[in-house]
Amino acid sequence: MTLRSLSAPPLKVKSKTTAILSTLLVFFTLLLTACNSSSSQASSNKHILTIATQSYDFAQAGFNPFNGHPNAGAAGLIYETLDFVNVNGGSFTPMLSTGYSWSPDYKQLTFAIRQGVKWNDGQAFSANDVAFTFNEMKKYPASDTNGVWSYLSSVTATNANTVVMTFQKPYPPELVTIAGHVYIIPQHVFASVGDPTQYLTDHPVGTGPFKLTSYQANVAVYDKNSSYWQASKVKVDEVRYPEYKDNSTLQLALPKGAIDWAGYFSPTLNQDFVQKDTAHNHLFMDSINLYSVCVNQKDPVVGGQVGLPVRLALSAALDRTQIAQQATAGLEPPASVTGLVLPTAQSWLAPQYSNLSTSADATTAKKDLTDAGWTMGSDGYFQKNGKDLTLSLRSVDTYSDWNAAAQLIASEAKTVGIKINNTTVGENDYYTLRSDGKYNYQLMFCGMVGGPTPYYLYNQYLNSSGIGQGKFNFVAWNDPATDRYLNQYASTTNQTTQMQAIQGIEKIFVANQPFIPLWTGADYDEYSTRHFTGWPDQSNPYSSGSPNTAPDYEQVILHLVPVS
Repeated sequence: MTLRSLSAPPLKVKSKTTAILSTLLVFFTLLLTACNSSSSQASSNKHILTIATQSYDFAQAGFNPFNGHPNAGAAGLIYETLDFVNVNGGSFTPMLSTGYSWSPDYKQLTFAIRQGVKWNDGQAFSANDVAFTFNEMKKYPASDTNGVWSYLSSVTATNANTVVMTFQKPYPPELVTIAGHVYIIPQHVFASVGDPTQYLTDHPVGTGPFKLTSYQANVAVYDKNSSYWQASKVKVDEVRYPEYKDNSTLQLALPKGAIDWAGYFSPTLNQDFVQKDTAHNHLFMDSINLYSVCVNQKDPVVGGQVGLPVRLALSAALDRTQIAQQATAGLEPPASVTGLVLPTAQSWLAPQYSNLSTSADATTAKKDLTDAGWTMGSDGYFQKNGKDLTLSLRSVDTYSDWNAAAQLIASEAKTVGIKINNTTVGENDYYTLRSDGKYNYQLMFCGMVGGPTPYYLYNQYLNSSGIGQGKFNFVAWNDPATDRYLNQYASTTNQTTQMQAIQGIEKIFVANQPFIPLWTGADYDEYSTRHFTGWPDQSNPYSSGSPNTAPDYEQVILHLVPVS
């Protein structure tokens, strides 16, 4: 199984030789860690947490949240955000901010900045550092990877404990990004380094719960920051990040107990990990993202109003339960035709859609096509003007879960008279074709990132302003009613008004299937309770639990309690 991101291609190993040597080094390091962890913890009385990371090179990447690809642990353990925003429901946990307030017209956002916080070099943290961070992102646009200055017009520290942000126009949803995804950097360090995206350091200065103590090409070690502003919460003494180049090496080490926490996908996780030690080994597959078939709305067969019956028929033909089982071994649930990520977004679901099936409905699929003037041919496929209803579905040649799902989709579509030809391209080509703005495809697999409410996924992938090169409306959905509902949600913080907007989009989505949801996507989380308890799970999803997501892994570590 290839490691991958929902929104971008994964990192590449620099060379085959490097990968082999790195993998062997990590594997033997982990074996030694596994053999010696009990004795070393006993002798030093240190509670050590070992986390498996994806593809990093600690000797070359920087411990800096703005250099494009910061080392594992830098964001979260060293640098912190103003708040933690839980993707499961959107609750805010104050971090470097103690609270925020909006002006009545939603054009000004004021943060109360936490007092008594120190940087790990002993200097005092203040609102000036927050204002500096945001203004550096304005000065050096490459560092503004979240695009906050698309919405902001100014950020000012009005005193040592207050920051005022003025918006170009009202846009309350941006609070999630501003508060939860911008890592605050120290002015006294970064003011003299120039472009923060180019700054590399092995002595990072942050406000977080840990300090970097050592690193090599394939492992980084962080020790507890005794002067951390909530040090009493930190029960983990040391965090170790050995690095992996591929899943196969990780699959060998994980069941051996060499690591406490990992985040990767394998269809055999239950057999290879959980069943090896059911008392301690656990999975938390938090449903927060979405995998779908993107439908090119500019295509003459499947797009727009002309292609609506074909989209509806294809959606009705799919047994999402079987597809999720095929693609994810049942680890991730089937998706809803509302486009909501369920069960996480259950509270937003309109009552009339509470019992929608994830099974196939061949009768409805055939009726959609027959009513639209398609006729069944002698070869078992629907036809119009003498041509079979033939569609092309694009996938990535190395994504085994997508390709397994593609075969099942083609088989299920065939039963209702739709022919699907599966095609694959290389990973880099796929991401280029997806983002070039030319919409040169008919159907393709898409990974879609969710958010703390359904608005964030709907807005990212359905807003007409997102059509074009480098943007995220992959299907070119251009619907004034959808845009009105998105604007309605974004114009207020009133939950009743926002609920009406989301449920309005649900109705449009069910009736039009601008893209066809298949299964929900998790931020993968495998953990052991042998050394620590307090992990998030289905009964207490205080975080997505992923060790690959910076805002989340800090929160998890702050909740962990060593096993005595």
